Amino acid sequence: MNEHLNKDGNQKIILDKMLRLEIMQSEKKRVTILGILAILPVIFISLAMMLFGDSVNIKYPHFTSLYIFNGILILFAFREFGIRRALTKRIESNNPFSEWIRYINLYIEVSIPSILMFILAYFWESVLVLSTPIIFLYIIYIFLTTLSLERKLCLFAGTVSAVEYGIVLIYVLSKYTYPEELNILNEWYIHTGKVLLVFTSGVISGFVANQLRTKIYNTFELYNERNRVINLFNQQVSQQIVDELIAQAEELESKRKFVCVMFLDIRGFTSFAEKREPEEIIDYQNKVFGFMIDVILRNHGIINQFLGDGYMATFGAPISKGNDAINAVDAAMEIVREVNRKSEAGEIPATRIGIGLHAGYVIAGNVGTEARKQYSISGNTVILASRIEQLNKKFKSQVLISGEVLDQMDGKHEVKESFGEVEIKGRANPMSIYKLA
Repeated sequence: MNEHLNKDGNQKIILDKMLRLEIMQSEKKRVTILGILAILPVIFISLAMMLFGDSVNIKYPHFTSLYIFNGILILFAFREFGIRRALTKRIESNNPFSEWIRYINLYIEVSIPSILMFILAYFWESVLVLSTPIIFLYIIYIFLTTLSLERKLCLFAGTVSAVEYGIVLIYVLSKYTYPEELNILNEWYIHTGKVLLVFTSGVISGFVANQLRTKIYNTFELYNERNRVINLFNQQVSQQIVDELIAQAEELESKRKFVCVMFLDIRGFTSFAEKREPEEIIDYQNKVFGFMIDVILRNHGIINQFLGDGYMATFGAPISKGNDAINAVDAAMEIVREVNRKSEAGEIPATRIGIGLHAGYVIAGNVGTEARKQYSISGNTVILASRIEQLNKKFKSQVLISGEVLDQMDGKHEVKESFGEVEIKGRANPMSIYKLA
């Protein structure tokens, strides 16, 4: 149990580390966008001052405010790009900023619109500063806070912005009044609505940030689960089966399944190995088993274990294709044909194999501890498939199947010979055995 808890704890640490890295990447994007957004109005105002300086000067007598306006935005842009560089270094070292630094940084960012409005109000000496597009900066800055992937930061940004905008409203309205023709804009519900809009932006951004964070975390968990499945099966199964296991969220705990089990044995392997060096034996096994593995995987089976001079394969677990016995027989017949072809072509030493197939219920699932697990197939069906394979020596055959497999074949392959009821070692009742090759 402690091992299980430790493993879950380690996985959570890994997921948290990956999420922390993703948050820093998002923060880097956020400050980059803020820096660009600060530069754009500077460019716009500078061009307007150069091209239409006289008319602008007439309309806004306090030209100095625009210079200060641009200066603050330029300093803010440099600040954001500086933070971007710092974040790049933090990402490389996987060392995020502390929580309080993030709050201070966010407070400074969302205070920029308030500072700009105070400056304009001071120089313009007019309530019309409340009609400028600066209020939209609050909302833009708040929505960009979603990239922090922190709901609390979004709510903080919305709250600070709403409070500061409220202070700006009180300051401006206490010093200046609307012209009589625009007095309708001075209704309390209009100003209250603006404050609530700014605050609501923070609430909505917090919801979006939380959804994004959850989605990213779930994606990391899915990635972790995929690696777990791949590590568990290693090269036993095809990529298609791994993908299907993940897509179906197939449980790997022990359960009863109907499968078709294959046992394959290389005839005369012991005498072959006695006369050769270990390197020659390994080379032979690689050549023989290499293409067989491809055939098994292509027909939706898995290699459960190698037995030196053979192996056990299963069709129908962990994923069943609904025609597992047919897939097993197809694989067996293809293997026999390919072994014969390679032997005749001299690609491998002359080789003869024996294959036994039996279909029935087994217990399939993980066996072992949290530290070391293996996907295992067990049950009487496995034992009988092994016994059937051994009968190839008696009947001088290459592929033998049980009656249970024949019932599943739907007449796809021709039965070469029926041996009737055959006594099976370790089984009280005889079994119907058929020769396919």
